[in-house]
Amino acid sequence: MKLSRTDGKPASFLVGAPFSWDQGQGVPNVDGFIDVIRDRVSRSGPQFLDALDKALASAGGPERYQTAMAFVYDQLDADAAADVVRTAVLRARTPTAPALDPATDFDGLPDDWHISRAQRGLAQLMKLSPERFAGPIFTTNFDPLIALALRERGFRPRPTGIPLDGSINAPVQTTQDEINVFHLHGYWRGSPTLHRPQQLIATRPHLRNSLEHRLNNTHLVVMAYSGWDDIFTTAIANCLASDTFKGTVTWCFYGDTPAVIRDENEALFEKFKSGIQQGRISFFCGINCHTFFDDLIGYLGLTPNERAAIDQSPHAGWNLVTTEFLAAQTPLSGDEAVRYFDGAVPTWRHATSPLIPRLSHAQKLLDRIASPSVGASRMQLIRAAGGEGKSTALLQAAVDALDGGDCTVLHRSSVDAGLNPDVVASLDPDRNWLLVADDAEGLVDDLWGAAVKLHETGRQNVFLLLAARDTDWASVNCDRHAWSTRLHRLDDIVLGGVEEPDAALVVDAWAEQGDAGLRGLMSSKSREERIARLVAATKAQDVRGGDGSFFGGLLDTRFSSKALVDHLVLLMDPLRHQPVEGGSGTLYDALLYTANCHAVGMPGLDRRLLALLCDLNAHSVSSAVISRLGRELGAAESRGHVLTRHKRVAQSVVEAGASKFGTDLSKTWRNLVTATVELSRKERVGESFGSMVHAGARLKRQLPEALVEDLRGEIGIAAAEAAVEAMPEWSSTVVDFARALRFARYPDEACDLLKKRLPTLKGTVDLRQNIRGYFYEGGTCAGNLGTRQGYIANAWLAAYSLSESLPPEVTVENAKVSCAGLGVAFEFLVGGVADGNFAKSRRAATELGWQTKPDPRTAGYFERHESELDAIGTPKPADNDEALVWLATAAHAAWQELEDPFLKNKLKSDGQFTFTKLRKLLDRG
Repeated sequence: MKLSRTDGKPASFLVGAPFSWDQGQGVPNVDGFIDVIRDRVSRSGPQFLDALDKALASAGGPERYQTAMAFVYDQLDADAAADVVRTAVLRARTPTAPALDPATDFDGLPDDWHISRAQRGLAQLMKLSPERFAGPIFTTNFDPLIALALRERGFRPRPTGIPLDGSINAPVQTTQDEINVFHLHGYWRGSPTLHRPQQLIATRPHLRNSLEHRLNNTHLVVMAYSGWDDIFTTAIANCLASDTFKGTVTWCFYGDTPAVIRDENEALFEKFKSGIQQGRISFFCGINCHTFFDDLIGYLGLTPNERAAIDQSPHAGWNLVTTEFLAAQTPLSGDEAVRYFDGAVPTWRHATSPLIPRLSHAQKLLDRIASPSVGASRMQLIRAAGGEGKSTALLQAAVDALDGGDCTVLHRSSVDAGLNPDVVASLDPDRNWLLVADDAEGLVDDLWGAAVKLHETGRQNVFLLLAARDTDWASVNCDRHAWSTRLHRLDDIVLGGVEEPDAALVVDAWAEQGDAGLRGLMSSKSREERIARLVAATKAQDVRGGDGSFFGGLLDTRFSSKALVDHLVLLMDPLRHQPVEGGSGTLYDALLYTANCHAVGMPGLDRRLLALLCDLNAHSVSSAVISRLGRELGAAESRGHVLTRHKRVAQSVVEAGASKFGTDLSKTWRNLVTATVELSRKERVGESFGSMVHAGARLKRQLPEALVEDLRGEIGIAAAEAAVEAMPEWSSTVVDFARALRFARYPDEACDLLKKRLPTLKGTVDLRQNIRGYFYEGGTCAGNLGTRQGYIANAWLAAYSLSESLPPEVTVENAKVSCAGLGVAFEFLVGGVADGNFAKSRRAATELGWQTKPDPRTAGYFERHESELDAIGTPKPADNDEALVWLATAAHAAWQELEDPFLKNKLKSDGQFTFTKLRKLLDRG
């Protein structure tokens, strides 16, 4: 059986009792367990032992264990049963192991226990292929041996005993070196253990639901498990019968005769009938768990050097990089060098290649690594925007340091890998260790824990070489820790742009690859002109959005807008035919989702959302999507979000998708919005939620201008409509929908929408926050009709949005926006009459609006209103009281002229407004 594929989904494991012991050692088998029980029962009196033996005489096979434990519970008590479990588990301790107190929260060291070959094999497999075998591990065993085997391999296991009436409430593992081990029948210490049938088959709905959630989008491998009629088999059966479940199961039997297995497990096969019919569960026989993992590891396809880099590392998720490992790297070809220049993510092959220039900051890093220790371990951070070359410098410096022969390099192989402070503090003190990690902002707490441990132990032989996006390091407040009190923090190296000496190295490297390397610089005939163009292009970049000036300059010098689209088309086309492994859709779909978000200014696409869109487990996103896109298109990850290397690349991907491949971007955005809401129903989405569900109102303006205006408008409408459909309990999404319609030049439809939805507003959850904005938007949509009645409705509704007629307090934002809008509405009603009601109200709105301290854009409206009113000689109000009287008078005049029966009769039958709440806001300053 080849489980190395696991249907492309990350594998979790369910393991039972035989998994825990090799013949002759470890936790006892059924007979050994019964010996422990008999010994405990005998201490209560010979009559109890006789009664136990009589009960066992009529039981056979696994029933003997359940019968014996039921006897302990019924004839003795729960404390006696717990004593049996502890005694049995402690028999797995080695003869020389120190005494262990079960009352403490400590299981001892791995060397103190008899860990089975199967347990060590599972731990090794999970270390060698963390993307495919991510966990968690479910077990019916009570002992700590699985967790100890994982710890032996450099993991941080999280053993959890499941309470009888509870659910799996342990946090979902977020890093590759953290593995949840769920003890379904309890843990040997600090947790009740379950043995009797009435305990095992008890209805536990919370546990069942949480199990189903944990198993979704995974491939569950069941080994050495008899398939008891317990909560877990029920949960698996329910999952397999559900239309929404996207997991699969492989069930392994030790016996090698299929007919016998089916006969002996008739009830089990019947229970899984639905899953069998749907092809969601497979059964295998002849599986010996003690030899199986050794065989499976051989199917992983790792070269000896790759396996050594992972296996010999003291920390799971970090590779041991050696000179042999680097020497085994396939030399980089010229075409691959060009792809790197175009934005592909750097690897060790790039770091060792002479085709990739070593810029000055790589040498600066090497000098600092090579400098002698100053009495403490050291930390060096490279900060820069995305695309400034920090990742390349990081790897090149590590290669050069290793070539010096005086350090041992551990490299964080994935952004999903954490850093165990205990492992760092226990690294060989006779070596100098260089720990290399990109995207270090995701490690900050682990790094601080490591710094504390290194300081406490007085270790001076660890150098933390880190890189992070500038904005990411700041956004998670990484400098809240006093790093310098625990280690020697070297001055940060901050990258940005490129100076002439480095630009010369870059241009020369491009020129070595001929026309494909130079691309747009071919028109510059001299080397000096090419260098000057690159330097100037990097200095001209707008980096406020977090994009790197170096990569931006590279794009500008090597690609015109059309050339970049044409180049991306060649890279995108094959992606349309490459499925997302273990999920649904293609890599092209995943790229379009990612690029659309980055193109409109979002901080990328939340990886959990991308996982949902691609029917992936979140742990699979890095290997199934990011790494595969990064090889060619430079896809990267930042604070849990997937993005392209530069906003210009994202915009060009979106343009190519629409114009070259005919992708329906309206559908893309519908899917993005709908999936965001779906995800938010299950877990907290964070900063992505608001920007995504409210995107529709902004898309026409934010999508690349290369898309025709009408198309941008239709995409915005689709996104906004999707938000309304997914969140009918919100009023703000209706406002967004109306705004999207208005921007797309459908003001009639926008007005009709807001009127139609008005009766349903009372039941929305965000009414108080949005009710004033709702009516203001209604007025703006009416004004866009371009008729006098439209302007009349605009003026009246804008005044209504500030009036006392609505319950919530007036905010500064309400006042600022509505006053600016009133000025626009009355502009079309003044009719040249300088001291008429509408001119004076326009003046009043302007005077009141200035008091809201408007932003530059809104101030521009007030400046124009003021200038035009001054030109016709409209007076100014003496104070706010008079300004509010002018505003109320003009609003009533508009109501008198208003012909719309819905607005005139449904909202305010007398048309009279007061503005006490607005006055209080302005008085507070």
